[in-house]
Formats: sequence, C-alpha cells, structure tokens
Amino acid sequence: MSRADKIAKAARRTAQEARDAASKRRQEERKKRANKSLSVDAHRHCVVCWSPIPLDRDPAVCTESGCIEKNEKREAARKRLTLMMYLFPGIAVLLLILQLAGGVG
Repeated sequence: MSRADKIAKAARRTAQEARDAASKRRQEERKKRANKSLSVDAHRHCVVCWSPIPLDRDPAVCTESGCIEKNEKREAARKRLTLMMYLFPGIAVLLLILQLAGGVG
C-alpha cells in the first residue's frame, strides 16, 4: 500500500467519524427538543389512587374523602403490625427468661 493510499484511507476514516459524531449530536438535540415539549411540573402521586398531587402534600393523599379514609385505615394497620412485631418477640423472650430462671432454683 502506497503512502497516498494510507493517507486516503485515513481521510475516509476521519470523515466517517465526523459524520457519525454529527449524526449523534443531531439525535441528541432532537431528544432534548422532544423532552422539552413533554415536560411536566414536579409532582408526586396519591398513594391510593395515583392521581397527581403537589409535592408539599403530607401525607401523600389527594383530597378525595375515599382516599383519605383508605389511607387512615392503612396507617392504623401498619402501626398495629409494627407494635406486634416488637411486642410478641419481647413476650417470647420474657417467657424464656422466666422459664430459665424458674428452672435453676
């Protein structure tokens, strides 16, 4: 391969790389434009019905009475479960300690 052929091959490769880079840049610009047109204000969703609500709403429930009631029931059930998860193992450990203490004497 002559020197002229090597230079021509390198020029073709460089030109192809430049075309690929330009194509990639154009695609990224198209994506950015498409994303800007689809932008949505920052929000969160109701934990019951998943409708959009403002970010500062706490608890994350919409203003419908059904969603509020259902969320209150879920929270009460969660609190009961948490209490049981700590209370029952505590009672079991206490009974085990009492049994061991009673067996020694």
